[in-house]
Amino acid sequence: MTSTYAVSLESTTSASSESLEVSESQLSLNSRAHLIAVLPEMVEVDYSEGAEILDRAARRKLGISGEEFIRRWDAGEYAVEPEDVKAQEVADLLPFARPARDDAR
Repeated sequence: MTSTYAVSLESTTSASSESLEVSESQLSLNSRAHLIAVLPEMVEVDYSEGAEILDRAARRKLGISGEEFIRRWDAGEYAVEPEDVKAQEVADLLPFARPARDDAR
C-alpha cells in the first residue's frame, strides 16, 4: 500500500516541504526530518456514493436525510443563517452528490 507523506526537512539555510510517495515498509526519515502528516490515498466516488456520504453527514450533523437537506438547501432555508456551520459542512459535500449547477450558491 502506498501513502503520501507530508514532510518538513530542516536545512541550514531555510525550511522546505515536500510530499513523498512511499510504501509504509520503505518509510525512513533521518533525524533532521519531521513527519507532519500521513495523507490517505485518494479515492474517487461516483454521485451515488457521494449522495450516501452526504446522507450520512446530514443525519449525523443535522438529524435529517440527505434528500431533505438538499431540498432545504435548494429552497434557501439555510441562507437565512449563513453562520450555520453544520449546514455548511454538509453543503460542502454537495459537489460529490450531484453535478455542478450553474445557479449554485
